[in-house]
Amino acid sequence: MAQHPIKRYLPKSLLGRAILILLFPIIFIEIVVGIAFIQRHFEQVTNQMSEGIAFEIIYIQKETERGLTEKLSDDILLNKLSNLGEEFGFEVSFLKEKNFTRQTKIGLIDLSGKTFVKNLKEKLKRPSSFDLSDPRNVLIQVQFDQGVLEFKISRKRISASNPHQLLVLMLFVTILLVILSLIILKNQIRPIGKLAKAAEAFGKGQFIEFRPGGSDEVRRAGIAFMAMRARIERQIKQRTQMLSGVSHDLRTPLTRLKLALTLESKSDEVKEMLEDVNSMEAMLDEFLEFSKSNVNEKTQKTNIYEFVESIVNKNKKHFKNLVLEISKSLEKSFSMSIRTNGLKRAIQNIIDNSITYGKNISFKINKEKNNIIFEIEDDGIGIEEKDYEIAFHPFTRLDKSRNQNNHSGVGLGLSIANDVIRMHGGQLSLYKSTALGGLGVRIRLPI
Repeated sequence: MAQHPIKRYLPKSLLGRAILILLFPIIFIEIVVGIAFIQRHFEQVTNQMSEGIAFEIIYIQKETERGLTEKLSDDILLNKLSNLGEEFGFEVSFLKEKNFTRQTKIGLIDLSGKTFVKNLKEKLKRPSSFDLSDPRNVLIQVQFDQGVLEFKISRKRISASNPHQLLVLMLFVTILLVILSLIILKNQIRPIGKLAKAAEAFGKGQFIEFRPGGSDEVRRAGIAFMAMRARIERQIKQRTQMLSGVSHDLRTPLTRLKLALTLESKSDEVKEMLEDVNSMEAMLDEFLEFSKSNVNEKTQKTNIYEFVESIVNKNKKHFKNLVLEISKSLEKSFSMSIRTNGLKRAIQNIIDNSITYGKNISFKINKEKNNIIFEIEDDGIGIEEKDYEIAFHPFTRLDKSRNQNNHSGVGLGLSIANDVIRMHGGQLSLYKSTALGGLGVRIRLPI
């Protein structure tokens, strides 16, 4: 199923998603409340302030009309307007211009300015222009037949002072809430991370000390995990003890039987019986190997380049048609933590199968960003795709695809290899080799 486009931008961790769930409503509510409050605040305060300024401007406008009607001299009129302006707290002048010297200019986000201009235009009966481009002052011009009456008013007179205080307070409270929430969330999510780490390590065959903690649900999950881990460990121990005991008990009578047959005359019947005894000993060896496949081995830092070359060189002594291909992405100095003996046994089991059923073997190693990949291919008959999953089952032998008369094993090679790879947190898969035509085995290990 295709992933929703939005999901690729969402946080992947539980902590990130919890923070998103917490912050989204807080920020959304604060934005809505802030916009609504500020808009209403600016509108109401600006309306009240523009009412007073409008009365003052209208009063000066009437005095100007009276002075023009009485045909006062320019000096007397300007002196009178200047005195009125000083009383009201702004500058007033009369320009002998037929048209406005200033055009109306209002900023795009100047909410208080837009409200102020709208209110004054409704109250002033004459044509007027408003220049609010200067953040400190507002220039208002009123058209008369004899000229233009100009007012220079401080911007503080038309808008509320310090409107940013609310925004600063909202931002401070939001940051404080986020910090407190992060502390609480990290304390609640930490036990989940420890549980995931312990479960991942157990899947790789490692044991990490874990104590349930956190909320009641997380604590119950931790207790359930510990009980499950204990049951699995008991089952592994019982299986190992059972197979080891059976193999040990059978080895003694087989040894006596083999000794007795050796002392007998070398007839064909005795030779066949000795072959059967040897086959049974080989089976016991595989039983023991299978019983040890889950025994914990400490990981150690190993040079992969040298590790692979040692395996290939060992097998080339008795099988010449084994070709090693190491990708350039794998540096000669690259090392990673592995269970050296366990991984060597798993790869050797796969190579043994390939040697048994094929004449040519290809061994490829490639390093990706987060994984190292081993691919072992042969030119044998292979396994049908429908039987890939069955091939990993213990004691399974696929007679149709592999000739069991040529092999004395009991079908544990791939099962042992699969157990070891899983203990490393990796994955083992089968495929059809396109280069050689036989079976391909791919091992993917996380770096």
